[in-house]
Amino acid sequence: MLKVLSISLLLFCSLSFQGQIPVVILENPLNSEKSTLNSQHKFIMEQSGTYVNNKVVKIEWIEKFYSNVKDSLESAKYERSNLEKTYSEEKKVSKEALKSVTVLKKELASVNSEKENITLFGSLTSKSSYKTIVWIIIISLLTFLLFFLFKFKSSNRVTKEAKEKLKEIEFELEETKKKSRIKEQELMRKLQDEINKNS
Repeated sequence: MLKVLSISLLLFCSLSFQGQIPVVILENPLNSEKSTLNSQHKFIMEQSGTYVNNKVVKIEWIEKFYSNVKDSLESAKYERSNLEKTYSEEKKVSKEALKSVTVLKKELASVNSEKENITLFGSLTSKSSYKTIVWIIIISLLTFLLFFLFKFKSSNRVTKEAKEKLKEIEFELEETKKKSRIKEQELMRKLQDEINKNS
């Protein structure tokens, strides 16, 4: 009897454990603000009963799901309007930035043009042309300087020669004047002597 009792107790315990299917109790995502619409829909589909290929869903779940969908749509609309406002503001800012970039490019081109060109005699001239003009002027001035130095030296040499000849001529003139004075004095003495003799 003890055997029968122990076997029946063993069978009873094993049947009670095998017969029970573990029930997983899910947390209701309809009440959670962090749950997604997909998880809420999945919860409704899994937890609702089936009757002739139809799902039997609690009304409070449907109403809560509808309320969550409505809130999600309103939130999405609000977010969309904020994004549109932000987009329009960003678009306006980008247009202004594009305008300022265009203005800056024009100013940069103007500055580069001024940097690459030099005002010469009231007109813009490129730096290479300016350098060429300056070198031509420098070479021309050096050429004129050398020409005038050569002319100066030659005229200076001619002037020195003329001064030396003038000195020689003046010396000869002085010598000639002395000789003519001496001759004149001799002639005057002779004339005086002749006058004295005749008188």
